[in-house]
Amino acid sequence: MALKVGKNIDGWCTRCKLVLGHTIEAIAGGKITRVHCNTCGGQHAHRVEAPRTRVAAERAPGGGGGSRASKEQVKRESEYDALLRGRTKAASRPYSTSTRFAVGELISHATFGLGVVTGERDSIKIDILFANGPKVLLQGR
Repeated sequence: MALKVGKNIDGWCTRCKLVLGHTIEAIAGGKITRVHCNTCGGQHAHRVEAPRTRVAAERAPGGGGGSRASKEQVKRESEYDALLRGRTKAASRPYSTSTRFAVGELISHATFGLGVVTGERDSIKIDILFANGPKVLLQGR
């Protein structure tokens, strides 16, 4: 079969994740280079078949050890625990946008819980570290 631009062929669609009908858009050196899916209209490089999935034996040994997000969460939790060490909820002030807070102050927020002021961005914004992560909140308004 002669390859021509505009002919239909079967190929792996990267958007649909299936082998479907595609229309040839470009040919270079006797090889199909660009196609578009007749189902979703996505344009991509031509792939004859689905990509192989790597089995556990093919993967690099000892790789990973946890995602970056989980490592950052553990670091943040340990930082949060260190900031709260020796403090009780009784020592916290309830959060309100009209109140001003100092760096290091313990805050009790209705939604985010107990937090510690870690910095002041400008006269009306403060950085607060809560158990679920850092937040930027308003103050003194």
